Amino acid sequence: MIATPKPSTKTEPLLGRGIYDVVEVARLVSRDPETVSRWTSGRSPLHSVESKPFYSFLDLISLWVVSEFIDRGVPKVEIRNGASYLAKELGTTYPLAHKALATVGGAVFGRFGDWVDVGKSGQLAFHDIIEAYLRPVEYGRDGLAMIWRPAEGVSINPRVQAGSPCVEGTRIPTAVLASLVAENEDQDDIAADYELSIAQVKAALTFEAA
Repeated sequence: MIATPKPSTKTEPLLGRGIYDVVEVARLVSRDPETVSRWTSGRSPLHSVESKPFYSFLDLISLWVVSEFIDRGVPKVEIRNGASYLAKELGTTYPLAHKALATVGGAVFGRFGDWVDVGKSGQLAFHDIIEAYLRPVEYGRDGLAMIWRPAEGVSINPRVQAGSPCVEGTRIPTAVLASLVAENEDQDDIAADYELSIAQVKAALTFEAA
């Protein structure tokens, strides 16, 4: 579930940027919470989280990218080195949520010579990663991720419902629709009540069940 933090100066910067707990982040990036905690802890984290125990939308996107890289066999040391190099080049603390990562395509690692040895890891493989997995991300003028569409018909926008996954184009959280179905509400009735199509309801339910 989306975390509801107690008011404090530590969490104020997250307002309008999405607020997640580690359980929700883990669910959205298809990992277990302990794995996400390991990625963001220790002396050499794969991604540093400034507002723990709460995660922002940009933290979420960064960890999703980390998850995809690991699934494709990118060594952790190369992810760390690459993120560090790109952070310095771009002047951002969220290099893995930056548009540059999506737009350099096949040269994403090769362009930065001291980031990753392309000959060892394979340029084409990284091109496939970038093209296939960063396409659902929409970036803002600052170059950082602004909206993520993790599944067809579902969007995550940190300025909508605190970053909860919603039926795309609406403010209706997918979890709300799933909870109604779990209470034996008829899908046709749900669609009518929320002025959605059956296809939109089914897309939300498919996402929540994944």
